Amino acid sequence: MIDPRLHSGLGGALDAAYAKWARETCLVETDRERETARLTFNEVAAARDACAAFLAARGFGAGDRAAILLSNQWKWHVAAAAVFHRGGVLVPLDPKLSPEEQRALLDHCDARLLFIEDHLMRALGKTSGAPLPFAVVVDARGAPAANTIPWDEARGASPGANGGASPAARNPPAPRSRTDAACIVYSSGTSGRPKGCILTHGNYLAQLAALLELHPFAPGVRYLSILPTNHAIDFMVGFLGPALCGATVVHLRTIRPELVRDAFVRHRITHVALVPAIVKNLEEGLRRRVAALSPARRAAFRVARLLLASLSGGRPNPRLGRVLLRPIHDAFGGALEAIFVGGAPSDPETLRSLHALGIPVANGYGLTEAGTAVTLDRLDPPRPETVGTPLPGVELRLVNTGEDGVGEILV
Repeated sequence: MIDPRLHSGLGGALDAAYAKWARETCLVETDRERETARLTFNEVAAARDACAAFLAARGFGAGDRAAILLSNQWKWHVAAAAVFHRGGVLVPLDPKLSPEEQRALLDHCDARLLFIEDHLMRALGKTSGAPLPFAVVVDARGAPAANTIPWDEARGASPGANGGASPAARNPPAPRSRTDAACIVYSSGTSGRPKGCILTHGNYLAQLAALLELHPFAPGVRYLSILPTNHAIDFMVGFLGPALCGATVVHLRTIRPELVRDAFVRHRITHVALVPAIVKNLEEGLRRRVAALSPARRAAFRVARLLLASLSGGRPNPRLGRVLLRPIHDAFGGALEAIFVGGAPSDPETLRSLHALGIPVANGYGLTEAGTAVTLDRLDPPRPETVGTPLPGVELRLVNTGEDGVGEILV
């Protein structure tokens, strides 16, 4: 693992990771049943270098802001890494917002550059507001619009089979301090209009150190990226965390339920982060799967589940679960080690049901302003009626409580 505590900026940490894990698979992208891209860490670094060189040619440097409006894909990672390499500030925006909402956030953040998909660019072009920043357009079709350039012409094309330049030949990342801004992340706006949260390199590096202390990834880990990467959870667990640990991130360009289920099996996914609604949907699907068994097989399933509970000591044990409840675990690809859930309240009974099947689900609580998570259930033993305990280095206090115990959480 690349130790986040030894770095002062994300660009330097990522650069060290690309060099350390050069031959490991970094990113896999699939569109429906077809794999469309598979890049090693060295190939990602080569694409990042090309994109960073383009940014440098446009005079983009330390402190400049670049927005990203892309669905989950390998180009998202490369563009973000290139911005950090140049010392810029990343503004990840939600591609599912309306064009008018996206335009308002672009006007507000004052980005110098925009990475965007073609269909989103065309929709933005029909809105009114301040002039749009210069745009690098992914999957561009037809003649390029004014003040834009296709991704491939911005030297962002996927590197060739030689894997790109050697790490020693690369330009070093721009120096950043832990107090420098790394990202401006717009909150969901649950208490009004979305607000831009300024997060520093130190915020992210401290969060990485805390999360990786509890859940260290390594080469061989395969993380399924379902949540949008602009979301705080996937940005941390599906981008920065796997990169620093040499793990593989699998992107789905289409996330229909049947394709998600297929991805678990096809790629033998080991980790995934989900929102509670998806976790509940998965658990209900497993219930239906069990209910469809013959009476004799249902009885055998109940015995196996009781034996699993007895042998696992009240803690979800995926390895033992794969032995005693193999058909259930095979439905997830037979390699699942952990599900991380957050972003909304989880149903404790749903989590208990999955724990009883040997599927660890770590429930957490966080907020955009804190980087990602501030608490996480460590499953030792699991307490699904809670959001866990504070991460290492995090202090929590409850103040101004009423008779019901509800108050304000200070982090």
